[in-house]
Amino acid sequence: MMRVFYLIAITLTIGFFVADFYYAEEVSHARYSSYDSMYNSSDPYGSGYNSYDYSKDDDLTVEAGFVTMGFFLMCVVLYILSLVKIKTTTMKVFSIIGLSLTGIMILWDGVMIASPSGISFNEVVPGWIFFGVVMLAFMIIGTIHAFKKKA
Repeated sequence: MMRVFYLIAITLTIGFFVADFYYAEEVSHARYSSYDSMYNSSDPYGSGYNSYDYSKDDDLTVEAGFVTMGFFLMCVVLYILSLVKIKTTTMKVFSIIGLSLTGIMILWDGVMIASPSGISFNEVVPGWIFFGVVMLAFMIIGTIHAFKKKA
C-alpha cells in the first residue's frame, strides 16, 4: 500500500514543480503588466498611482496558495501514514522531519493566502522549490524503504 502512495507522491511532486513554475510566471507577468499599464497611461502628470490594480496578481497568488496547500496536506497524510506503516528508524526520522518542514510551509502558505498583496507567489517560489526538492528526496527514500520492507 505504501509503495503505491509513494509512487503517486513522487508523481505529484513533479506536478508540484510544474505548478510552481507556472504560477510564478503568471503572477510575475500579471504584476509587471499592471506596473506597465500604470506608467504607460495617457495621464501626463503621472497620477496613475490609483490605477494600479492588485486584483489580478492577488487572485493568482491566492489560487496558487490553495493549489500548493493541497500538495502540503498530501505530504502531511503521507508522512503520518509512513510513521504508522513503515517501522524503520530511518523512515521515522524522515517522517518527523518531513512533518516539521511541511508544517512550516503550511504556515507560510497560510500567511501568503491571507495577505496576497503583501506576499505574492513569485516572491515565495524559491522556498517552494527548495521544499519540493527536499520532499522529492524524502519520497524517493520512502519508496526504497517501502519496497524493502514490503509495507
